[in-house]
Amino acid sequence: MNPALASRTHGDEQDVLSATLRQIRGSAASLEDWSAQPLTKHGKQRVVRYDLRARGAPGSDVFSLQWVGKFYEDDRAARRVAAVLRQLAGGDGGAGERGVEVPRVLAYDASRRLLLLTYETGESVVSAIAHHRGPVVPAIGRALAALHGTPVTLDAITSPADVLADLRPRVVDLCARFPGHAGVLRSALTRLEHDAPAARAVPSFVHGDCGTANLLWRPGCLVVLDFDRCTRGDPAADLGYLLTQLRRVTVRKPGKLPELASVRSAILDEYRRWSSPDPGLGRRVAWYEQATLVSKIHVLAFDRTRHPEADARRQRQVEAIELLRCLANARDSDRSS
Repeated sequence: MNPALASRTHGDEQDVLSATLRQIRGSAASLEDWSAQPLTKHGKQRVVRYDLRARGAPGSDVFSLQWVGKFYEDDRAARRVAAVLRQLAGGDGGAGERGVEVPRVLAYDASRRLLLLTYETGESVVSAIAHHRGPVVPAIGRALAALHGTPVTLDAITSPADVLADLRPRVVDLCARFPGHAGVLRSALTRLEHDAPAARAVPSFVHGDCGTANLLWRPGCLVVLDFDRCTRGDPAADLGYLLTQLRRVTVRKPGKLPELASVRSAILDEYRRWSSPDPGLGRRVAWYEQATLVSKIHVLAFDRTRHPEADARRQRQVEAIELLRCLANARDSDRSS
């Protein structure tokens, strides 16, 4: 354990919160009370929601604020995320004006590796699609086009070769876990290797973890959270990742969402409408959908940190089997086409 992180105290956090409050609200502002609630049960970083009660000046009325605090092991990772969020928030005519919002950076305390962000509210994007349908699905495509089109300076690049390098050992693991599906898994990897798209000549900004858990819906606006895995690469990767996560919802909860093909079509049509011409987008999205599907099957089969309870593990195994059937269906579809 990192000793600097292990020695963090309640007083440390209060000092940072008070200093940030004064920076935002003025030197007369005072922190009256605060509490912290965990926001995540898994992941590399400790993430909390701070509920603050404060005054703008002595004797003034008390007001409430909600912030998010992310504690990082690596200072460089924290600074990287802060820089990306500032760029996304600061561009003229950028993402914020085209239907996508991201958390704003309030402060970064390097000594504690604590990044303070605005707490963003909204409806689960899955719930929003289920309840509102019409405006939500195309708005997702429009918002992701805006996000990918925002100029962001970032060193990291992820290519299809990187995706395949990550998948190969996962397929070995899965073949051992599910020997009856080994042929399907090896066939899927072979197709992915054969059909791998070329690396982008000019990589775009990519979220890197564009799943339903990191998307919220406000009327007319998509809120995008958690940029820890952001990179540069093919925007089709984000689209494929999201569509695979929506497929998982249809497996777990049949009937909750509209028919997946119509959702896919609506998202991609709107994405194309708001982005530069890209004739090969649909084919690359399909490639990333299959790659993400294999990766998610591996997570379901082997990750015991998120839901360690016995019932949850059984449910995850059932879902893994269902997604393996999706892989088999894709193989059979390719053979018949």
